[in-house]
Amino acid sequence: MSDELAGIWPLLALRITTPRLELAVPNTDDLLNLARASRDIQPPDEVRFQQAFLYESSPLRERQLLQHHWRALAHWQPHSWDLHLAVRVDGVAIGLQNMWADDFATVRMLETGSWITRRHQGRGLGTEARAAMLVLAFTHLGALEARTSYIEGNAASAAVSRKLGYVDNGHRAVSRDGVHVVEHILALTRESWQARQVPRIQVYEIAPCLELFGVD
Repeated sequence: MSDELAGIWPLLALRITTPRLELAVPNTDDLLNLARASRDIQPPDEVRFQQAFLYESSPLRERQLLQHHWRALAHWQPHSWDLHLAVRVDGVAIGLQNMWADDFATVRMLETGSWITRRHQGRGLGTEARAAMLVLAFTHLGALEARTSYIEGNAASAAVSRKLGYVDNGHRAVSRDGVHVVEHILALTRESWQARQVPRIQVYEIAPCLELFGVD
């Protein structure tokens, strides 16, 4: 990433590292690897937990993945943003971690979502990626609360959230593939997060990005 381009759009230089991962705004190589990784997120006979486009057949799935990434950047405003970060293992993107917020400067609340290709699941990488995003949210952006959700039956997603200290915050009925399912909402406060021990996580080049998040 050129310094000149990052000078115009600082998010392109934002980077988070953990003991095993690196998170960054996807570059061209990341997008290609994410397209490959999206081919196998969960067994085909399970309830669809992720966004509907991730279950489309190729090449519609890959095209919509690219569109979601580009749309998030194109529509970014300090009062309404959606940060997509590629989750890299040994330099290769294996999934996506994102967080989004509206009127963050006032409410200081955000939401998160993520997915990792099935070959890399079950190793704690999803927990590590979420922790990285929460360090960015609470330590560097001054968030007061983070929320997430999972579809009933998605035990892995629920386990990640509870491991990081989220607690139940209600539920709602939603439709997935024309089927009635329950979506559980979880919340994590700043105080609860600060009381926990987290892996060694470093955030780089955040200062130039603060105004884009609506943070003084």
